[in-house]
Amino acid sequence: MTDSPSAVTDPPSIESQHGHPGIVLATLALANVMALLDLFVVNVALHDIGVGLHYQSSLSDVAWVLNAYALFFGALLIPAGRFADKYGRKATFILGLVVFTVASLACAVSPNLWMLIGARCAQAVGAAMLIPSSLGLVLTALPPDRVKRGVRLWAVSGAAAGSIGPVVGGLLTSLSWRWIFVINLPIGVAAILVAWKMIPNARYDRTTRIPDLFGSLMIVVSIGAISLGLLNGPDWGWGSVKVIGSWVVAVAAAVAFLVSTNRAAVPVIEPKMFRSRVFSSANVAIVIAATILGIQLLGLSLFLQQSWHWSTITTGLAIAPGPAAVFAASLIAQRLNQRFPVGAVVAFGFALVVAGQVLMILTLHHGVHNYAGAILPGWVVIGFGLGFTVPTIIGSATVDLPPELSATGSAVVNSGRQFGGVFGASILVVVLGKAQVTGDPSRFYELWWVSAALCAAAVVVSLGLTPKRHPAEAETHAPKAAAVTGEPAT
Repeated sequence: MTDSPSAVTDPPSIESQHGHPGIVLATLALANVMALLDLFVVNVALHDIGVGLHYQSSLSDVAWVLNAYALFFGALLIPAGRFADKYGRKATFILGLVVFTVASLACAVSPNLWMLIGARCAQAVGAAMLIPSSLGLVLTALPPDRVKRGVRLWAVSGAAAGSIGPVVGGLLTSLSWRWIFVINLPIGVAAILVAWKMIPNARYDRTTRIPDLFGSLMIVVSIGAISLGLLNGPDWGWGSVKVIGSWVVAVAAAVAFLVSTNRAAVPVIEPKMFRSRVFSSANVAIVIAATILGIQLLGLSLFLQQSWHWSTITTGLAIAPGPAAVFAASLIAQRLNQRFPVGAVVAFGFALVVAGQVLMILTLHHGVHNYAGAILPGWVVIGFGLGFTVPTIIGSATVDLPPELSATGSAVVNSGRQFGGVFGASILVVVLGKAQVTGDPSRFYELWWVSAALCAAAVVVSLGLTPKRHPAEAETHAPKAAAVTGEPAT
């Protein structure tokens, strides 16, 4: 083997390594859970974080604990996947674990809010490296006859993070909100040691080029500026210099991103992908779906803690059925997609979300103030609706794209999921105002009506989602897409 820049290393066999396939898969899945769990546990803990750091009256500031993570995580998914291809998936995976674990320690000991937010940004950098490299290793470090099952188990681990996140967040926050970050330390250290010793070196290609990092930064700046203006608009005044300045920065960063995209040798986003009606519709639909999920998770958590004065443990247990329903519905959606047009399945899912939201609002309006009667039915229906929409959108988004663009296309869609979460948290702050402190239920009802309206708009967007090819035909290039995005298309 030469040492030229274009050399590609051959992956050693599993037998030549010290690793055991079962231990390797468990380590990769656990790292996936750890990275994704931090997207969910903070929703339940956000109120306690605000109280602990003396920001309980300023949700606009505390919301950056969520938004900073989602922004950097979403923007770095594509470059991190290419980084793993170029420098080795094992090396990227271990580096991601180190960054994530050290950043978790920094989060746990943060003395103030802004140091916590900075540490969350570093956590997101580690997570963005972990997700694509861990699935890439599932595809290359397991024996061929175990790869398909390994991918499915890896995917289930990610879904489990959403289901157990609220419960884990509630349990740990009952001790202290800092424990939601402390728990990552022993897991991260153990995963680093196992990965170093047992995971084999997988193929890497030194000719892979890293996408335009300036373009990635401009995405963060643009969406961050939009979020800044939305979060602080009620306090600063919508016509204030600060808010208008936020909009100007957002537009300028967006223009810089477009210019950089047109000039870069390897742009973060290939503009020609958006010539596909299905791909364009999928990106709009996934942003709306993620916005709704962001509103729902944080909104219900604050409602139960502020309006009903529930503890974090009880709140976490109450929220868990929604994500669990998402997972259950995603399994049903796989069968529906084989029998019905994709657009119809997604539209049906969004319609369910509208129905569940309206059901929740009306039961609360009519004086039903117990969880089983007022919250649980609508919350489960919302979960089922999102379970029909999100996996179906991701599975069909790249079907009409050329195979060589499928990996990047999938990463773009998954980045949209993170950005939608940012918009959801920002909209929540604008609509609730000070209700997160007073617990005024009427403002929460207004928030949920906004969510229902977004769902109604998404039903229309869904009509453009039916591809020329059936999603099953995309499975020929699904593994490559999965390795870059962290979202298996199987």
